Amino acid sequence: MVLCVLVGTIAASAQQRMGEKQRFIKQSYQLGLGGTNVLDTYLTPEHFTGPGLTLLSTTERQLAQSCWSTMVRHQLHISSSKDQAGNKSMLEGTYNLAIGRHHAWSLLGGSLTLQAGALASVGLGFLYNTRNNANNPAQARLSLAIMPSGIATYRLPWLKERFTASYEIDLPLAGMMFSPNYGQSYYEIFARGNYDHNVVVTTFVSAPTFRQQFRVGYDVTRGTTLTVGYLGDYQQAHVNNLKQHVWNNSFTIGMVRRFCIETMKRPKNQAPRP
Repeated sequence: MVLCVLVGTIAASAQQRMGEKQRFIKQSYQLGLGGTNVLDTYLTPEHFTGPGLTLLSTTERQLAQSCWSTMVRHQLHISSSKDQAGNKSMLEGTYNLAIGRHHAWSLLGGSLTLQAGALASVGLGFLYNTRNNANNPAQARLSLAIMPSGIATYRLPWLKERFTASYEIDLPLAGMMFSPNYGQSYYEIFARGNYDHNVVVTTFVSAPTFRQQFRVGYDVTRGTTLTVGYLGDYQQAHVNNLKQHVWNNSFTIGMVRRFCIETMKRPKNQAPRP
């Protein structure tokens, strides 16, 4: 009997160590189509509206028996919009890279998962007004922000729990961004080197940027889920006496893949395989 207990303890310990060397990976790919509202008073005081396209790629990694996960998200948005009269056009493109960590809590017997953490987000973008060829035709975007982040995922009791519903939200906290000052040209900034408060510290007051997403997924296989949902991404700021925003509301379709890999480390004195 003692031998059986000893063997069982060793087996459980080995299984636990093996579990700690496993990494669970979830990859999500989405395509979004919807409407965009653009404003940049550096170029023109007019609002522009039109269709937009969003491409999203998200990867989450989590070690077995760990409550912490690492997320990397790439988001690209492009749009073509017009003013209310339909005479002027605005081309817009924005790329955001977000990297962060979340802590997870499992509730309701594992049906509900809550995640909370923070993201560091880097944004690059441009605006081009097709009718401002003689004066300030384009505007560049560069920003860095720290954003608290939360995710709630609930496995619905439908069709053997193959449906899930999830909600994500990222809220503004603080950051930095580039912006010309009111009446300042790019020639003054880069050719003549006339700095005028062009790197601005931002807060949730001056740059109330936030992002939210709701998705419903259906498990077509054990490791693959098809999703549909809504994405609301509101990037906006009021600095240097200039207002700017890009509001994006999109319908999304996508796919989620989940798999596990081993992360066993090679001993230091062991040579790599040829």
